[in-house]
Amino acid sequence: MVTRSRTKEDWLRAARLALLRRGPHGVRVEALARSLGVTKGSFYWHFKDRRELLEALLREWEDEAQLLTDALRTANPLAALLAIVEELGRRNLSSERGESASDAAIFSWAALDSHVAKRTERSERQRMQLFRRLTGRRDLADLFYYAYHGFLLRRRRVPSAAGDWAALARIALKVLRPRAKRKLRASRLAAVVGAVMLAGSIHGCTTLRILRHRDPSADRPRVIFAQRVVHRSEHPSP
Repeated sequence: MVTRSRTKEDWLRAARLALLRRGPHGVRVEALARSLGVTKGSFYWHFKDRRELLEALLREWEDEAQLLTDALRTANPLAALLAIVEELGRRNLSSERGESASDAAIFSWAALDSHVAKRTERSERQRMQLFRRLTGRRDLADLFYYAYHGFLLRRRRVPSAAGDWAALARIALKVLRPRAKRKLRASRLAAVVGAVMLAGSIHGCTTLRILRHRDPSADRPRVIFAQRVVHRSEHPSP
């Protein structure tokens, strides 16, 4: 008798874990049913066939780029960077439990399947372009993207490396959010320009001379500092 005791998400979670631990060949209906303790018939309540399940696994990973797209639509995209980094940290943990798509699993799958490889490459290009737009710093955005995937691969080999994410995230936020400093420098520059314009407006009055020379007379520096004419050399140095 067919049972519906398992939800679609239950099947997806089992499939994600199988893909992560055994690769695409481990994503088999019979094996998944055994791991869930149900009959194969339960699977067909949610998926037409194995091909549809595999497509669902790949598409949900592709759809994760929406996180960056949504950030770019906000009033202050760069301010959303902290939320993005925090979400990546959450997914790093949840993917190991089969609760979300795993980058490491998808990349391993792409190494075995040319069709998956093409879609993965297309999605990666999109993600990198979005991340560059989000940060406004192409080189640093690419550097963090590569560092992130290096972290994912090491974590698969050394589970304890998961604890390194906090340091990586902290560094990323420090170097990828320079615009606040730029704005601060811009405000300081504006203040300097304003002061210069103000000084220009009072250039002929005694107040400016006091500010410039600490003396009411603008000719005073000529007395304080010796002056002489420096002629150019007859044989300039190259």
